Amino acid sequence: MITLYHYTNKNNVDRILLEGLIPLSRYANFTDLRRDVIYCWLSPDDQKIFSDDDVCLEVLVDEVNCIIAEMDYISFAMMYKYGGKKFGGKNVPINQEASDLFVKLYEVTAQPIWNYEKDNYFTPEVLVKGAVKPGNIKIYIR
Repeated sequence: MITLYHYTNKNNVDRILLEGLIPLSRYANFTDLRRDVIYCWLSPDDQKIFSDDDVCLEVLVDEVNCIIAEMDYISFAMMYKYGGKKFGGKNVPINQEASDLFVKLYEVTAQPIWNYEKDNYFTPEVLVKGAVKPGNIKIYIR
């Protein structure tokens, strides 16, 4: 088992602590790697995009269910697919070929978490397949 960190809006915390974390397929239209997963981080400080309404949860998961990938690659894929301003970034023009290349880079560099070596990625995200039971979740306190 491995301890990871998941951020959520504070309005979701009570429900999550009661029901657990349910996998989502958000952005699965880019790659199947992102289908039915929970997005987590190796460290609570790895989350780069957050708001004052977010709460960090500590989750205990089986590392067999974890793939680690470079979040920056999928972020670049999204920027090129939709144009950068939509995501608050640079004014990147829509370019489907560039988006597809970043998706491919994301896929071919993703690996099981046990193969990951510290600092292999700029922004390592952990994709956890399957649900996380409420007993394996607690509010992270610094």
